[in-house]
Amino acid sequence: MVRKILVKTFIALVLIMLYLPIIWMIVFSFTETPSFSDWSGFSFNNYINLFNGTGPNAGKIQEALINTIFVGFFVSLLSTVLGTLGAIGLHAIHSKRIKATYNTVNQIPMINSEIVTAIALALVFNLFASMFKINDGSWGITAFKLILAQTTFCAPYVLLNVLPRLQKSDNKIYEAALDLGCTPAKAMFKVVIPDILPGIVVGALLSFTLSIDDFVITKVNVTSFETLSTLLYGLKNGKHPLPADIRALFTIIFFIVFALMMILYSPRKKQEVKK
Repeated sequence: MVRKILVKTFIALVLIMLYLPIIWMIVFSFTETPSFSDWSGFSFNNYINLFNGTGPNAGKIQEALINTIFVGFFVSLLSTVLGTLGAIGLHAIHSKRIKATYNTVNQIPMINSEIVTAIALALVFNLFASMFKINDGSWGITAFKLILAQTTFCAPYVLLNVLPRLQKSDNKIYEAALDLGCTPAKAMFKVVIPDILPGIVVGALLSFTLSIDDFVITKVNVTSFETLSTLLYGLKNGKHPLPADIRALFTIIFFIVFALMMILYSPRKKQEVKK
C-alpha cells in the first residue's frame, strides 16, 4: 500500500515538472504583461495581435512561422521517405551482424552532439558552394540547405519508429500477396505500408517537431533565413522578456500537436482493446 502511494506520488511529481511550465505559458498567453510574474488581467489581445499582424514583432513572427512550416514540411516528407525505405531495407537483411552494424550507424546522428553535425554540414555546404560557385545567400538555396541539413538529423528517428512495426508484422502476408499475383511494388503498397502506417505517421510527426525545434543546425548553417527558434534567440536579447504574442503562438502549436497525438493514438488504443 505504501509502495503504491510512493509510486503514484513520484509519477505525479514528474508530470507536474513536465507540464507545469507549459500550463504556465498557456495561462500567461491570455494576459498582455511582458513578464511571467505579473498578471495584468485576462485578455485575448495576444491572439488578436498574432492573427491580425498588429503586434510589435508580428511581421517577423509571421515570416519565421512560414519559413518554419515550409522547411518542416519538406524535412518531414524527406525524412519519412528515407527512414521508411531504410527500415524496410534493414528489416530485409538476414545477417544479424550486418543488421546490427547498420542499426548502430543509424543511431550515430542521434547520439552524436548536434553541434558536431552542424559544423560538419557547414563545411560540406561551403565546399560545394565554392566548387560550383553557388550563391548561398538566396532564399531558395538557404531553404534547400536547411532542409538537407535537418533531414540528416531527423531521418534516423523515422527509421527507429518504423522498424519495430516491421518486426511485429507477419512476412507471410507479403509472401501470400506475391503468390496471388501481386508485383513486389504492389504488395509493398497494398500490404506492408498499411501495416506499418502508424509507425510512419509517428515518425513523420516526430521529424516535423524536431525540425521546428532545431536551433543549432539552423543557426550554424544559415544566416539570412529566420525560423521560430532563431527568431526567439534574437528577440530574447539580454534580460528583455519575450513578446507576449509569442506565448499565444506556442500555445496554439502545443494544442495542435496535442490534438494530432490524441487522434493518432485513439485508434491504436481501440485496436489493442479489441485484441
